[in-house]
Amino acid sequence: MKPLLVLCIYLSAFMLLSACAQESGTILAQKELVQEKTEIPVYPDVPAQQFSWITEDGGQSQLDFNPRVDILFVTDNSDSMKTAQANLIKNLNRFTNGITSNKMIDYHIGVISTWDSSERFAKAKKDTYQMGDLRFTKTVAGTDTQERFVTKKDSAAVLANTLKIGIAPYAEGGPEVEEFFSPLTAALQKNGRGAANEDFFRDDAQLVVIFMTDADDSSNITSEQIAQTLIDFKGGNKDKVSVYGVLVDKNDADTNKDFGLRVRPDYHPECFTPDKKKRISGCGPFGPANIEKAIVLANQGNGTEKEIRKKFIMSIISPNFGTELGSMGDSITVKTLAKQIYLSQIPRVDESGKLMLRVRYGTAELLAQGKGQLIANRINGGWTYDNSSNSVKLSGDIKYDYKEGARFAVDLVPIPLAN
Repeated sequence: MKPLLVLCIYLSAFMLLSACAQESGTILAQKELVQEKTEIPVYPDVPAQQFSWITEDGGQSQLDFNPRVDILFVTDNSDSMKTAQANLIKNLNRFTNGITSNKMIDYHIGVISTWDSSERFAKAKKDTYQMGDLRFTKTVAGTDTQERFVTKKDSAAVLANTLKIGIAPYAEGGPEVEEFFSPLTAALQKNGRGAANEDFFRDDAQLVVIFMTDADDSSNITSEQIAQTLIDFKGGNKDKVSVYGVLVDKNDADTNKDFGLRVRPDYHPECFTPDKKKRISGCGPFGPANIEKAIVLANQGNGTEKEIRKKFIMSIISPNFGTELGSMGDSITVKTLAKQIYLSQIPRVDESGKLMLRVRYGTAELLAQGKGQLIANRINGGWTYDNSSNSVKLSGDIKYDYKEGARFAVDLVPIPLAN
C-alpha cells in the first residue's frame, strides 16, 4: 500500500509541473515587445563654398614702380690715383650700361673727394669744395655747371667728365693722410634745403656708396660707426644700403699702394728697428682694412664675409677691371629693380597646393581690364611669396615689357577672416 501511495504522489507532482510549464511558455510567447522610436535630425543643405578672386590695387602707392637709386662715388684725388681714375673713365660705360640704359631706373650719380684734416691741407688746398660737398657736374666740353649730380637727362659724356675729378698733388695742396668716412658723413648731413647736396639723396631710393682709392681711411670715425650711419640714414633699412669698394689689396705690390700703406719707416715705424734700418719680420703688409671692414658691415645679410668681399670689393689694378666694373653695375641694377609688395589679406592655397595668387604689370588701363604682363612665380626672373611678412617679392632681373607709368596689380583668393 505504501509504495502505491508514493507512486501516486510522484505522478501528481509530474502532472502539476507539466501544466505550469505549458502555461508559462504561452505567456512568454504572447508578450509584446515595445521598441523605442529614434528621431533622425534633419539638417539644412550646406551650399558649396565659393572662392572669389580679388585685386589688391585701389591706388596703393606701394604698387607703383618707380625704381630709384642714388649713387655716390667717394673718390681719392691724391696724386697716386691718376691711373686709376683714367681706368675708371675708360670703362665707365660698362659700369653704367645697365643703370643708364634701363628706362625704368631714376638715378642720381654724384662724387665727393677725399679729405685731409691737417692744418696744411686746410691752408694749401686749391679748390673751394668743403668736406662732403658734391662736385659740380661738367658739360660735354668739360666746364663746370651749377648742378651737383647727374640724372637721366644728362649724357654719358657729362657723367664721364663729372666723375673725372682729377688729382691734387701734395706739392699743390693735395691730401696726404686720406679720409673717406668723414667726408661721407658730412655729405649725408648736407642734404637739407639750401645745403650743398640738396635733393641728391631721396628717402625712397637705394643708396649706393662706392669707395675708390689706393689708400685706407684715416679719419677718427670707425668702420662700425660709418656702416651704422649709412643704415640709420635710410631709416634702419639695411636693404636700402649697398657699399662697394674699388681698392688695392694688402698683398699688392707697394708700388700700387698709397704711401700710407707701404712698409716704410716714416709711415710704419713699428715695422722697423729703432734705428729704422732693418725691417722687422712679419710686420705688414698693409691694406685698406678700415674700408674693407665697413663694406662687410654695411652689406650684412648678403652672404658670408667671404661672399660679401667677393661681390662688393674689386681690385683697382685688376687686369679684368672693365669686366669687374660691369658686374658691379649689374649688381646695382638688379638690387634697384627688386621690389616688395605687402598684402592686406592672406592668399589661399588650392587643393593641389598651388598658391592662389598672381602678379601683373602694366598701365592702369590694362590692369583695370584684367590684362597686363603676367609675372612668373619663380625665384629668378619672377616673384616669390614670403609667408612671414605676407608679401610678394619681385626679383630684380625680371624682363619687363616697359610702359611709361606702369605699375603692379596683385590678384588673389583670400583666406576668410574668422568671425
